[in-house]
Amino acid sequence: MAVPQDWAPYTTLEDAARVYLRDPELALDQLRSLVDFPAIKSFIMSRGETEESWGTALWQEIVLTDGRRLIMWRADDESTSTEGYERRTLDASVRTILLSTITDHILTTQFDVLDDGTRRLSEVRLRMYTQLITRSHQKSATDTDLFCESFRYTKTVDNGGLAQMQRLLQFGRGLSHSM
Repeated sequence: MAVPQDWAPYTTLEDAARVYLRDPELALDQLRSLVDFPAIKSFIMSRGETEESWGTALWQEIVLTDGRRLIMWRADDESTSTEGYERRTLDASVRTILLSTITDHILTTQFDVLDDGTRRLSEVRLRMYTQLITRSHQKSATDTDLFCESFRYTKTVDNGGLAQMQRLLQFGRGLSHSM
């Protein structure tokens, strides 16, 4: 697969998607049906590859907010085998979550401290926890552990670089203002 360009220098979702995603038109068409692009306050993108028995699988993701909702587009290369016939597919989904359901939001920055005492940004992590229960575990007749859905995004010097770390910071700060 071709090495994508960095999406972070691009200010519009359309431009960023076209240089970074393998399937930009699919993503843009699916997102356009849910959000007016001028209403987008901030967005981030990620992608990665895994080696499967049938070849290299790609996953692609866009996460954006319009100030009211968190909208996530994700596409994954998949393979299924039926009666000895292998079929490759691309599963693409769009999910919308109201920002009002996010109960906790943690934006963490990590800095390397250099020998001269200066700091250099080395990692940005965004974690969001919702009130959406994904599973529960009954410990006793009166005590139950509830597990809520969470979302985690990380950009580092080696995974995205400085521009993507700064965009994740921008995205996390924008979410804080909208909550």
